[in-house]
Amino acid sequence: MQMPEIIQAGGYMEIRNQKKDAFLIPTGIHGLDVHLGGGVPPGSTILILAEPGAGSSTFAQQFSYGGLKNDDHVIYFTTDQPIEEIISEMDSFGMNTEELIDRLEFVDAYTPRFYNLLPRGLRAEMEAKDYLKRSVDILNLLKSTILEERQTKYRMVIDSMSYFLRSYEINEIVNMIEMMSSVSKINQSINLLTMKSGMHEILIENTMKHACDGVIEFRLNERGSEIERSMFIRKMRGMLIPNQILPYKVTNKGIEPETTKRVL
Repeated sequence: MQMPEIIQAGGYMEIRNQKKDAFLIPTGIHGLDVHLGGGVPPGSTILILAEPGAGSSTFAQQFSYGGLKNDDHVIYFTTDQPIEEIISEMDSFGMNTEELIDRLEFVDAYTPRFYNLLPRGLRAEMEAKDYLKRSVDILNLLKSTILEERQTKYRMVIDSMSYFLRSYEINEIVNMIEMMSSVSKINQSINLLTMKSGMHEILIENTMKHACDGVIEFRLNERGSEIERSMFIRKMRGMLIPNQILPYKVTNKGIEPETTKRVL
């Protein structure tokens, strides 16, 4: 069997073989890109289904930084963390966002959720834009973000879908994903959605897996006195997926998949 030739070209990973030419977009997590043969297909909407503590938000931050390094515009839609905390975490993992901040667009869906729970003194100190956002419907905010016209290549992160699944009907969420997927297939952007496994009914999990083009699952396993982390590709439309489970560690550089195969 002839191995494909991998060539880096213009922010894309070109995978060439005798049958066809295809472009893959690198995720920015090197070990995962090697595991996938270069990256993910353009136009993909990818679900990260992760146990609590497995590092899904860290992965989302690295995916965002990988986009910035790839000259992409990045839209980071956050429901679970304030923007300042995300930037601080990225900096702590060595992701220097300061030089690339002009291409990193945050959409704050965290502040509106908690505005009315804040003490009156803190509410008074909030900026006017935050004050105006407090009554915004978060799902409508996400839809308007998806439909906003953009002139440059981009990738979008939604961290996390678990908030939407707790707050809205599943049919509304699926309709939103279908809309997002349709937009991405037209403009060849990629979307990353995080979701906590074990938090929702199995029917909802399977519906989300079906609605997305790709699914990567993150798992924790206790072995003796240590916690072992691993990921595997459940599906990725448009490409053959590897069968191997990919172990990874969370280090001071973020998530680092092991590129040397070993038995789990």
